[in-house]
Amino acid sequence: MADQKKKSKKRSTSKRLLKGFTLYLCNNVDYDSVAATLQRNNIRFQRHRDHFRADAPDAELLRKVGKRRWILITADKKQRTRHLERQMIILYKVREFVFSSATVGDIGELLMKALRQMRKICRQNEGPFVATISQSGHVTLQNLKNPQNAMVGKYE
Repeated sequence: MADQKKKSKKRSTSKRLLKGFTLYLCNNVDYDSVAATLQRNNIRFQRHRDHFRADAPDAELLRKVGKRRWILITADKKQRTRHLERQMIILYKVREFVFSSATVGDIGELLMKALRQMRKICRQNEGPFVATISQSGHVTLQNLKNPQNAMVGKYE
């Protein structure tokens, strides 16, 4: 009778990574009020100031966010159109949500409005992707391959 193969006690990393939903507040949205709203709603998050200097290069930030499988929250609309940053988003499979309006009001409350749609996109897409969050809280997946052809799909 052959010996049974022992099961590894180490948990599979792929399942853990996909289950994770940790928001990363980029420097331009890392406000105490946003952190307080996320904390109040039991949403896991990381703050830019806890990991980088305020003037940290985007390439460094994108690398860490992608490797840790955090979900980048930013107001930098140009990031996906800059060649180097777009390549970093693709290389590190970054999942990024960008506010589409310059005047979004309360960022924390807007994130709470969009949270269900954000989770749905993250469940359906391992990354890389960039999605926009409108002032009303609607989330739209953007085309990374051709940034001029913006809209790919709206999530309700």
